[in-house]
Amino acid sequence: MNATSLDTFALLAPEIVLVLAALVAYLGGAFVGLRFGWLVAAAGIATAMIVTRGQSPNPTFSAGVTIDAFSMFVRWTVLSLGLLLCFVQAGDLFVSAVSRGPGLHRGSTCEEAGTFLLLLTGLSLVGVAGDLVLLFAGLELVSIPTYILLALKRTDARGQEASLKYFFLSLVASAVFLYALVCLYGMGGSTDLQAIAARIRSEATSRTVQTLLPLAAGLAIVGAAFRLAAVPMHFYAPDVYEGTSPGNAALLSTLPKLAGIVILARLVALLSPAASPDLLWRIMVMLAAVTMTVGNVMALGQRNLRRLLACSSIAHAGYLLVGVAAAASGSETATVAGGFSATLFYLATYAVATIGLFGGIAYLGHRWPEWTSGGGPRPPREEITTVEDLDGLSATNPVAAFAIAVFLLSLAGIPPLPGFWGKLSLAFAALGVDWSAAITADSRRAWFVGLAVVLVLNAAIASAYYLRVIAAMYFKSTKRGVQADGGLAAGIAMLACLVVVGAVSIQPRGLFVAASRAGDSLVPAAAPAAGISSTPSDSLVSQGP
Repeated sequence: MNATSLDTFALLAPEIVLVLAALVAYLGGAFVGLRFGWLVAAAGIATAMIVTRGQSPNPTFSAGVTIDAFSMFVRWTVLSLGLLLCFVQAGDLFVSAVSRGPGLHRGSTCEEAGTFLLLLTGLSLVGVAGDLVLLFAGLELVSIPTYILLALKRTDARGQEASLKYFFLSLVASAVFLYALVCLYGMGGSTDLQAIAARIRSEATSRTVQTLLPLAAGLAIVGAAFRLAAVPMHFYAPDVYEGTSPGNAALLSTLPKLAGIVILARLVALLSPAASPDLLWRIMVMLAAVTMTVGNVMALGQRNLRRLLACSSIAHAGYLLVGVAAAASGSETATVAGGFSATLFYLATYAVATIGLFGGIAYLGHRWPEWTSGGGPRPPREEITTVEDLDGLSATNPVAAFAIAVFLLSLAGIPPLPGFWGKLSLAFAALGVDWSAAITADSRRAWFVGLAVVLVLNAAIASAYYLRVIAAMYFKSTKRGVQADGGLAAGIAMLACLVVVGAVSIQPRGLFVAASRAGDSLVPAAAPAAGISSTPSDSLVSQGP
């Protein structure tokens, strides 16, 4: 690993900007009485975007920092999703269902905004990490702010329960992943990922590598599964989503998943050609099939809206793992790159639709109160919690109903929406694995044809509960209705996501080209010495997902 220099700090300029913006939010709220923390966060993210746009797209390495097409894709995704989530969080104004006060719980917005910026910083560091220490530090900088946000945003009993559940499970996942990093260090004798990969490939037949590599891969997959909410680390999701606010639910549905995919992509790209490749891709195939099936089956019986979306998030983790499994199985460069590209494309389309959906829920806010015939004090304000609460929404708020319907149809994979192109790319990635082999019980093709079939069947299952929500909005009469008393910022985020979904539906090629270049840069065969593709990523920097 090269020594840290001014060049390293220049490469980390976007992350430094986010940290400085977080300090402004913290200090401004503490000493100057600043009340517009989320405005500071949005300005910091916009500045980081400008800095990122001005950086060189050429592959660069310095002191554990790796700048390539993949890390640039991750950066643009983090900043773009962070800006959208910033508006959702700013407009996520609610009171507890047990509260009878007329005021809205706004929380400490500067503390929330500063913590959110630190979360984005950690996630961006995970994307550029080429060193075990930086990778783990970035992951912890994602986990710690996440459960702080869960505790800050909602202070009632359910909110604190959600925060504690996520906190303890995050500790377990971090410890498991740390053991995986220890195994990698033991095999490679270095914290640099490239050095570890070179050492493992040169000593692939040694007893140490053959013993520790499956253990390291298994522990890393478990650590990533928690962040993806994939089986067997999925059980916390429904309770945490139900207990937190819509803005935090949107955050949990997207940003930790990006961290999990980055972990798997870096490790699979570096380690799958080394030892026991069959074990790795078989585990990923089974994990993908079980996760998407469990998530969709759980969602079928849910009436609570956030628990339903939590189960949907589990299922989408399974879809994402289809591309990772295809990449892990690839003996050819095109197969590996295609799997990663499909996963990144689907992740971007899923995240935008999910943020827009939760933004719509945050904007709608609360149901109209039920007044008793004898008068009395104002009844408690009740948040939108069940599918039935959206009955007749198309008549009372047609714009929100239309936006939510579009997001749900995209998540279901209905053409020509982005979710359809994403699922199609995942299916092609699975079907493109070892296509020339005969279909036998042991062939890779048989495994992945089966996985593609499971993907299609699960997409059909998911349509049932997505369409149930749409039917409630368009084909049922209003009982109490919603107040649409969420913040205007959440409505802006909802409309912005709707515009992005529409643009990608019409022209998905720009996003897919960016995802393809990011996937190509992960393939070690493209540049054996550095593990970086020579393909320039100028359009990625100029277009940004």
